[in-house]
Amino acid sequence: MKRPTPLLRLTPQAAGTLQLQCTKVTSELQELTRFQKEFDRQLVALIGNDALRKLNKDTRNAQLLADLVREAA
Repeated sequence: MKRPTPLLRLTPQAAGTLQLQCTKVTSELQELTRFQKEFDRQLVALIGNDALRKLNKDTRNAQLLADLVREAA
């Protein structure tokens, strides 16, 4: 039989701190997303859509390869 997960109880101070951290991280994420979209837009204007797609694909493959090498080590 599965037991229910107990609820996490936070003090008001801890909840406030957690809320502030969440708000700060959310704002940073929105700022980074906005930057990335503008960067991609300018990059497409400079090198073209096909070159950007190839660059994204090559970067994704390089990251996957790095992950495999790290797991194998």
